[in-house]
Amino acid sequence: MTRPISLYVHVPFCTVKCAYCDFNSYAGMEDAMPAWESALLRELRLWAPVVAGRPVPTVFIGGGTPSLLEGASIARIMHTIRDAYALEPGAEITLEANPESVALERLRAYRAAGVNRLSMGVQSLDPDELQFLDRLHDADRARWAFDQARAAGFDNVNCDLIFGLPGQSLESWRRSLEGVAAFGSDQAGPDHLSCYGLTVEDGTPLAQRVAEGRVAEADPDVVADIAEWTEERLSELGYAQYEISNWARERSDGESRPCRHNLVYWRQGEYVGVGPGAHGFVDGVRYAVERSPMRYVTALQDQTVPLRQAQAGRPDLPSPAVVSHELVDPATAAIDAITLGLRLNAGIDETEMRERYGDGWSGVEAGLDWGVREGLLERNDRLRLTSRGRRLANEVFVRVLAPELV
Repeated sequence: MTRPISLYVHVPFCTVKCAYCDFNSYAGMEDAMPAWESALLRELRLWAPVVAGRPVPTVFIGGGTPSLLEGASIARIMHTIRDAYALEPGAEITLEANPESVALERLRAYRAAGVNRLSMGVQSLDPDELQFLDRLHDADRARWAFDQARAAGFDNVNCDLIFGLPGQSLESWRRSLEGVAAFGSDQAGPDHLSCYGLTVEDGTPLAQRVAEGRVAEADPDVVADIAEWTEERLSELGYAQYEISNWARERSDGESRPCRHNLVYWRQGEYVGVGPGAHGFVDGVRYAVERSPMRYVTALQDQTVPLRQAQAGRPDLPSPAVVSHELVDPATAAIDAITLGLRLNAGIDETEMRERYGDGWSGVEAGLDWGVREGLLERNDRLRLTSRGRRLANEVFVRVLAPELV
């Protein structure tokens, strides 16, 4: 059977660069959108022969803020994908959006272009928290944006929320979560919720503020209380947790719709990544694309302009904007299988992993055994994080990466 291949499209444009964000995004570069789009369409076509005939079950248009793009731009991207790739009937096609940048006609244009899943960055409904996060919307705008998504025909909407902010209380988080879970005229809420703990990433303005003592990191006991309450409350509201930070609402037919594209990552599936700063994983090779939007555009406009092309001469890495690559060895792949696969509530099949990675698997077993002894992992038909383990998953992952700590 022909292996599927997913697509990730990176849109690097934002209205404001949030202080906590370490994604490859840039404010004030809207004038570069036409050149970026032209380069992106070319990069998509360059990759197409490499994965010709492989079915494409998911497309994810992320950023940045893809909802800054006009509907016609998304239509051209989707036309290129349909023309050059074997897009599956019923493929999941996600676009990320921010509440302040959506509009009904634009959302209708996205839907007409084939986008069938919207992922909205709400993050909080608390005004002080939204200000701290540099978000441009307020709670009313977030509710309105959700209503516009429904009016445009989106029946698969995710909302992102962030907890673990400095000074955040369980009560403040409860108000935001309960409020978002009641979005919509029927108050049924989103079809999917992503609830992430805030991570202070190196190199961000937030990390600098923490280092200078201007911002205190969140109380870990409060963060643990929030995580535990969230699991319990979302279950009561009819959301099924399938990954550490993700819940899909159970529908009337008993089914739910997890994010199929993210499952590709967590299950170590393959994907082509295009756009400035995108990453891809194709035929066992992991690669990275040039981060600078202008250098990205230049590389795809004029292939005689050299970049740091360690991949030169490799026909399986056709984009001149690819700046680095590595062949993933079995030991690295085994570590990835754990740090990604164990995020899923379904866990991993150890027998399958041993067969797939051979000697590469032996190096991770000491860390897994430690996790079982500490009650962070459980071995039944599959290896899974326990409820406590989901909140302390990094303790397991650290020992998988550094078994000498066991």
